Amino acid sequence: MPLKQTFAGSWQVIAISFKTVAHDPQIILYPLLAVIITPLLGTYLGRSIFSRLYNDVFNTAGMVVPHHVRAVVGLVTFSAFYAAFMAALFTCAVSAAVMARLERRSFKPLEGLTQVLHHFFRVARFAVLSVFLFPVGIYSQRRKLPKGMVGVLGSSLTLHMANLAPAILTTKTAYGATVRDSINILGAKWKEGLLLKVGMYATFTLAVILPKLIQHHFSPTASNAGWVLSLEFGASGLVVFKVINAIFTTVLYHQAKTDQEANQ
Repeated sequence: MPLKQTFAGSWQVIAISFKTVAHDPQIILYPLLAVIITPLLGTYLGRSIFSRLYNDVFNTAGMVVPHHVRAVVGLVTFSAFYAAFMAALFTCAVSAAVMARLERRSFKPLEGLTQVLHHFFRVARFAVLSVFLFPVGIYSQRRKLPKGMVGVLGSSLTLHMANLAPAILTTKTAYGATVRDSINILGAKWKEGLLLKVGMYATFTLAVILPKLIQHHFSPTASNAGWVLSLEFGASGLVVFKVINAIFTTVLYHQAKTDQEANQ
């Protein structure tokens, strides 16, 4: 029964998310802008700034590294950090729009991006620190260990910038306090959040990796270039998938917050 309820709760979140987007189509502008801006800005930064900086690092360190190895390491490193940063910015923007819709507040088109720009340095700080959400989540719930290990791990794995976005854009609370508040609100729904997150990442992995595996089977030579293109596409695709996932996460956050307020 608990597993059935988890699937039912996750499906309800998905249904409400699609209904919210249908009632307010401007929300879909955020993932569309993400898929346009992310590769364009990434190409500019990668070629004009990062490539020179990365070469200077190797040259300064006196490291003899083959060019193709240097290129792959540089591309993977840059893509990972760039995708995480861009995903955090667009996640906060779309989360603000979805939350406004769920709370039936007036919200101008793309006002989420305006709010992100208005709080850019605060959002950027949380974006950089977002890679530490999992360990910070565990540390914040250390009093529940070891008895509540499953719940602690589950709720920490479901932590997402969308969970933090409402507090990031509307309060001045510190990083740790914001994470704790998010856990307190979403703690009871960590199973639904984990199921949604796993489903989105599984879909993303298939979308990026499967075509390259098929190509490799038929043409290994062409696949070498294909993997590089796939990696570049993967960075942009990851941002878009995270932005879409933020819609689901925000709906789940709103449900949990409403339930918590009703029980108080």
